[in-house]
Amino acid sequence: MDANIWLDFYRGRNETGLALLKHAESISNDIIVTYQLESEFKRNRHAAILEGMKELKAPSQIPRPGIFSDAQATRVIIKSFAEIEKGVKKLKTRLNRALAEPTLHDPVYQACQRIFHREESPIVLRHDNKIRNAIRRRAFRRFLHGYPPRKGSDISIGDAFNWEWMIYCAQENTADLVIVSRDGDYGTSFGDKIHVNDDLRQEFSDRVSKKRKLLLYHKLSDALKHFAVEVSPEEEQAESEIAAAAVERPTLVGGRTLSLSSLLGEETTQEPRFLALEALKDLYAQSTKSAPLGETEKAETHSRDEDSAEETE
Repeated sequence: MDANIWLDFYRGRNETGLALLKHAESISNDIIVTYQLESEFKRNRHAAILEGMKELKAPSQIPRPGIFSDAQATRVIIKSFAEIEKGVKKLKTRLNRALAEPTLHDPVYQACQRIFHREESPIVLRHDNKIRNAIRRRAFRRFLHGYPPRKGSDISIGDAFNWEWMIYCAQENTADLVIVSRDGDYGTSFGDKIHVNDDLRQEFSDRVSKKRKLLLYHKLSDALKHFAVEVSPEEEQAESEIAAAAVERPTLVGGRTLSLSSLLGEETTQEPRFLALEALKDLYAQSTKSAPLGETEKAETHSRDEDSAEETE
């Protein structure tokens, strides 16, 4: 599940968002997460909450003819509007609490924390897991060679990092891999069918197993059905509306988006993407010198990695 899917839990217009989150938590032992994904979720949480609550405002007053200003119906309308405004004010107070103290007042944040921090789970990549260095180096390498998943203008290795961890988990568990993402760098849709990127499909077959499946879903509700979780028609419809609105949604602040000023330490007028790629190359060279390859990475036999090594030489 990519970060946008997690943030969708805030974008629902009714209780279906929390219902889908409960479904996801019921299969949490099968959900692959990384600290990079957690970072991206938390970087964009405020924006997603405000997006989901942008229509939280009292309706405008209805014009009332002066000759009926003392009528019973008019007094009822005025009282109703006052109650609505009071309710909206209370919800905004709760919203501020959720923004300020999510561990106490944000049920979505609380559930995500439980999923992101599952103790002893072999498919949760935390900062203290030494394998993260090998995963990061593989992500650097595939990014520099332009391999998917990545967007054309990316200067972030976030997608590559998550993909390499998903591949590692599938290898270690000899398992199928189910991806939930609307990002076009994982695949495309035509009609009601979704097709995984050919390059990613081939890579999965080579590195994991030709007998294992790589599946892509654009909606969480569809992926839940794959895991035999019952989803109501109302929940499906609500998620479809969120997905449709995603077309005009601004790009997320990447969990590992590079800052050129921090990487280069100086002002420059050169083309940003070129400088970012040069900085990435330097960082990758430094990481390979400071951290020797682990046994897992030494054993990597995928032809793509062999090609990368030859080009590096």
